[in-house]
Amino acid sequence: MEFVQELVIGAPRQKVWDFIWNVEEFAGCVPGVTQVEKVDDTHYKVKVEQKVSFLKASFNLQVEIQEQRPPEYIRTTGEGADSAIAASLRQKNEVTLEALSDSQTKMIIRSNVDVFGKLGSLGFSVIKSQANKIFADFAQRVKARLE
Repeated sequence: MEFVQELVIGAPRQKVWDFIWNVEEFAGCVPGVTQVEKVDDTHYKVKVEQKVSFLKASFNLQVEIQEQRPPEYIRTTGEGADSAIAASLRQKNEVTLEALSDSQTKMIIRSNVDVFGKLGSLGFSVIKSQANKIFADFAQRVKARLE
């Protein structure tokens, strides 16, 4: 499943970039993230809990930063599983920061997410609806911290 979301933030691009690299604070803006552990400069362990329809999933993700071009682009991959509900996921994310002015930045997030098992059986429309809710909450939290 592919998702593209955009968010205009009332902050300079460098400030937004620096915020992304304050991983704990940035992850705190993502609904459902309950824990982040830095393994090294390019690897993180992230625990995410989400309720989708009638299923509650808790994923332990291994996230890797694969590419970065400061202060405009970052690409990550992640994999994880929830053995309690027999579900797993694999994701690829690209975040692009576009300076609209000295005080405004457009954040574009492109995600490709593969969901397997019981969670995957819910279908695209259910998962997309939940993803849109998560992004709306994320956008509100990011704006609250940066504007």
